[in-house]
Amino acid sequence: MSPRNKPPRRRKGVTAAAPPPAPATIAWWKRPVTWLLTIVVGAVATWLGAVVLGAINQWKPANELAEQLAGRGPVVVLDLKHVPYPQEGALDYVYPAGADLARLDAKRPDDPTVEAGAVDIERSTWEITLVGTRDEAAEAVDLRPVLVEPCRPPLTGIQEPNESQGDSKKIVLVTHVDRPNPRMLVDDPDGEDAGAPFFASHKITLPKGEKNVIQVRALSAKQHCRWRLELDYLADGRRQTMVISAPGDKPFEVTGRADDSAYTWVYLSPFNGCRAKDGTETDRLRITGPEYAQMVRDGRSCPY
Repeated sequence: MSPRNKPPRRRKGVTAAAPPPAPATIAWWKRPVTWLLTIVVGAVATWLGAVVLGAINQWKPANELAEQLAGRGPVVVLDLKHVPYPQEGALDYVYPAGADLARLDAKRPDDPTVEAGAVDIERSTWEITLVGTRDEAAEAVDLRPVLVEPCRPPLTGIQEPNESQGDSKKIVLVTHVDRPNPRMLVDDPDGEDAGAPFFASHKITLPKGEKNVIQVRALSAKQHCRWRLELDYLADGRRQTMVISAPGDKPFEVTGRADDSAYTWVYLSPFNGCRAKDGTETDRLRITGPEYAQMVRDGRSCPY
């Protein structure tokens, strides 16, 4: 046998290395990327479901709304909204004396009462949305303000004007909280019941799941008053009372108008086009109370 045809020699004690085993195939449902995608898809689906459910709830039928509110009493306050608009809202506002002047100088809040803690001057209006939850409609038979303390002298912080933009055609309930035993009166200049006690001849029916909006306007000429509302209603065969407070379980507030010179600062209406003392134009001109009082005495609409 020629050397070319001889089989190769093998070393004693040495064996050929076995090839490495092929990696085991992982089932698709066990792979990490599959779990990650499952979590992401589930989260997105949950979010979309919440959005869709929220949209549906906005148009929820009356019976479904009543079922949602069941167990919370025969009458529920579904919404409570301050009304800042001209005529329906305050005549003017007064901010606390220590309010942030830099913030107020930069921009007038859309609703000073809600956004900057101001108190309505002479008139404070709120809209209260009530819903009945019983198969047999509840009936609101009285609504009255109850002072949390005796009224005090008017606030004298920082005055903000609120320009009128036209009369309101709404019929609202008005009450003078600075008078003894205030009652809800009909405020309808064109109606024969104007100024009459509303609940002496009217009641408000609250059917199951039906929203009823009551607009309450509280007036005070010379005093700072804080109060809550008490609503008497008939339901479940008896007369019951619920207390309605401002958001945050705070009392409602309104203040009478103080003497012009008593205010720390007074913002002037931008409608007058007044300039600052250096001649620059500004929509947020602020002067002292004594300066404002002198301007009024002089019959001027601008101080400089």
